[in-house]
Amino acid sequence: MEIELPKRIAEAGAEHHIDKINNHCRLRVLKILKQELEDEYKDVLKDPVFGPILAINEHQLGYSGKVIHSFVCKMLDVSKRLELWFQFARKPLRFSMQEFYAVTGLNCVAEKNIDFESWRNDKGFWGTLLKRNESVDMQTIRLKLITECKNWSRVDRVRLVYLCVICFVMAKDEEIDIPQEYIRLVMDFDKMRKYPWGLHAYDMLVESIQNARSKLKKNSYVLDGFSYALQIWLMEAIPDIGTLLGQKYQEGITSVRCRNWYGHGKVSYHDITALEAALGQRAVVFPFISETGNNDVVADVKFIRKDEKKDERVDKIISLLDAKFDWSTFVWQVGEDVPSQDQLGVKVDVAMEGTQDHLDGKDKVAVEDEVPVTEKRKTTRACS
Repeated sequence: MEIELPKRIAEAGAEHHIDKINNHCRLRVLKILKQELEDEYKDVLKDPVFGPILAINEHQLGYSGKVIHSFVCKMLDVSKRLELWFQFARKPLRFSMQEFYAVTGLNCVAEKNIDFESWRNDKGFWGTLLKRNESVDMQTIRLKLITECKNWSRVDRVRLVYLCVICFVMAKDEEIDIPQEYIRLVMDFDKMRKYPWGLHAYDMLVESIQNARSKLKKNSYVLDGFSYALQIWLMEAIPDIGTLLGQKYQEGITSVRCRNWYGHGKVSYHDITALEAALGQRAVVFPFISETGNNDVVADVKFIRKDEKKDERVDKIISLLDAKFDWSTFVWQVGEDVPSQDQLGVKVDVAMEGTQDHLDGKDKVAVEDEVPVTEKRKTTRACS
């Protein structure tokens, strides 16, 4: 029997020729806030929703554009709109809202009967800005407002810190106006915490990664959204990548995994490819992670999206994983419209966060006996 599986979007090794990507998810403003608004920063650090996100800055976790770009090039071409599939050491792994929630803890379910549009004007800085229908961007906050806000009310300074954390999660170019929706939400901390930030941040990130796919032939590309979450997911799903990039405060599974990493490992493209080659079939890869463990839940019902597309090739991957298929001899075919290494080899010069990052075969596998397909799995299930 022959089993058709998704193809890779780029040939192995093509990722070695991109110098930098333009990552908008940067810690720069959060570092300034910690220095200039220490008390307000500490208040937000204690917040049950946004504190774990701010912990990324507190723990000085480094960002690796090389790792991100390498895995963009390791994507599989699937029809799913709302989840991404990758391969490492020939083993498939998934990034979905389930994994995003395990990393960030951000609410991915919209609560009903809450009016997120209304707000009360307390005649402070943010209330006045909203009343006048004025706008502000992160560059203005970074260069001007963080200094000027010392004369604001304390609650407005706390709102400023919250807004900056939100814009770290919903990362865009700092010269783009911050949506007024975000400002209305920081006017009411209770509503702000109940807002489905995880849903919107995940969708923004996935859209940005999917857009990057089509730009691999160009000199550079931009990543919007919370791309730190993608990196931390990789560190959790592939423990050897985690060891390259940082260290854990606590071993084992922790809730809201983004707050459990620290360090700034320097990683080259050679490090990534050498690791993949050296590990081979011994590579530990967790195809699914959840808030409770690794490979314990395949599809949590609360993260199922009604507007998702079906792709039987993805279903086949899951069946093969369930059957403990040996991926060591499988070779992922490359899609027809694949950027060549020469096309990807033009050096680019796009600023990145922190330091400057310098950035086979068949799609069918012959199986002697038909792979046993388990009884149709429940929406939420344990994975052996």
